[in-house]
Order: sequence, then C-alpha cells, then structure tokens
Amino acid sequence: MIEFYWKCFGAAKELLRALAVGIGLEDEDFFLRFHSGENNQLRLLHYPPVEAEKLSSNAVARMPAHSDWGTITMLFQDDCGGLQVEHPNEPGHFVDATPMKNALVMNVGDLLMRWSNDFLKSTLHRVTLPPAQDKLPVDGKLMTRPRYSIPYFVSPDPKALIECLSVCAGEKNPAKYEPVVQEEYRRMRARGQYAEASAVQITVT
Repeated sequence: MIEFYWKCFGAAKELLRALAVGIGLEDEDFFLRFHSGENNQLRLLHYPPVEAEKLSSNAVARMPAHSDWGTITMLFQDDCGGLQVEHPNEPGHFVDATPMKNALVMNVGDLLMRWSNDFLKSTLHRVTLPPAQDKLPVDGKLMTRPRYSIPYFVSPDPKALIECLSVCAGEKNPAKYEPVVQEEYRRMRARGQYAEASAVQITVT
C-alpha cells in the first residue's frame, strides 16, 4: 500500500506540472515546491448496498455533494457508477462521471481554485444511485450494488502559503481570496463540516 501511495504521487506530480503549464506559469515545477507528498491521503472506500428507494427519496445518502479541501484528488473507481459532478454552467445540476476502464477521475480542489483565482473551479461532486440496471432485488427490495473506490487526496504541505497567482489576476480580475496557510484552511473546513454533521439529528430504532 505504501508503494502504491508513492506511485500515485508520481502521477500527481505529472498532473501538477501539466496544470502549471495550462494555467500559464513559466515554471512547470511551481506547484511541486509546495507538495512533498507527505501531506497527501490515500483512502480505501466501501459503499455497502442500500435500499434504492431510500437513496432516491434522499432518506439516506451515499455521499452528499461536497468539494475537496486540497489541490487535486485522483479517484480510482470500480464499474458500479453513481459518482456525479456538478455541471460548471448549471449550478445544482449534476451529471454522471461514468466509470472508464483503466482511467482515473481528477477533481480540482479548493486550494487550486484559490491559487488560480477561480480559473480552475473546485469540483462539487456526490455519490448517489448507480444506473438502473445495477439495482439488485433482495428480499423484495431493490438494493444498490456495493461500490468501491480509492481516492488519493493531493494536498500542499501544512506550512504552504496559498495565494493568488499573478498570471490569474489583473486590474479587471482582482484576487478573490486572501492568502491562506494549508493547515489553517484545513482546520477551518473541518470545523465547518463537523459542526454541520453534529447539527443533524439521527434517530436510532
């Protein structure tokens, strides 16, 4: 697993170089100076089967809509489906991110959005119902297939200062965000997310 972690970081470094070039930076290694790889996270996720009716009625959620806190996220997913991303020009409208064999999904995270002054937008995404043909009858109820995915979260080092890139701002496009240190932003997002979670009442029967 440790070997896979660092192989993922090798791929992430190539993506960070490509992003730097795409943004217009002269130094393609710019982002690498903020990413040692030590602050990334690798997770193994299992979404167990749930009643399709409860998912479609929003009684339960596999993963509600959210954005990721870091620079980019690399996602490896099985063929179950269910991942959706928000349409960039239609807020609130989500489209399927259909699994493709031997491919990964790359999400832009909050800190890359701040670096690029919204030139690259943090991707709002969620996990919901898989395709209709993937619902399986169990004891008279339609159940979703189990879903497995491996997200690799690429984050700047804790002391990294994220501030608007000069190539992404100007007189007609001023910086939208104040500079922020990665660990401070992470704490701020964590406080907000867990405060929201604790406010939700859960009934156990």
